[in-house]
Amino acid sequence: MRSDFRFFHRLRVRYSEIDGQGIVFNAHYLTYLDVAITEYFRHLGLDYNQLAREGKMDMVLVKTTLEFKTPAFFDEVLEIGVRITHIGNKSFTVDFEIYKENSELLVLKAETVYVNYNTATRSTQPVPGFFRSIVENFEKLPQ
Repeated sequence: MRSDFRFFHRLRVRYSEIDGQGIVFNAHYLTYLDVAITEYFRHLGLDYNQLAREGKMDMVLVKTTLEFKTPAFFDEVLEIGVRITHIGNKSFTVDFEIYKENSELLVLKAETVYVNYNTATRSTQPVPGFFRSIVENFEKLPQ
């Protein structure tokens, strides 16, 4: 439900993203989610590149579930809702909902699970406390 989200990222469907049926090719939705989570981090004041360079936080996608509801077409503006719903010791879960602009028409629902990864040690690592605090405060998650 749209009202469950405190953050939305808008994007316009480009011609190169549609398939022979004239709709957004399914794999492009993964790119849309990736762009949206990056913008969500930016909105929270988190510089993903800097966090990764410093070895504090780098995300590895371990699970994605997509539910296609209605197609999107060339030149439509989509609004992507992003919210982190759970933070574990080393992972966090993100829900996404994509709507057509200024509409309740749901295009896609998605859930992703990311694991915090240290590229230097090539191993998982705990989710940093500062990240947990920022997200819990923004999303009003139980602490």
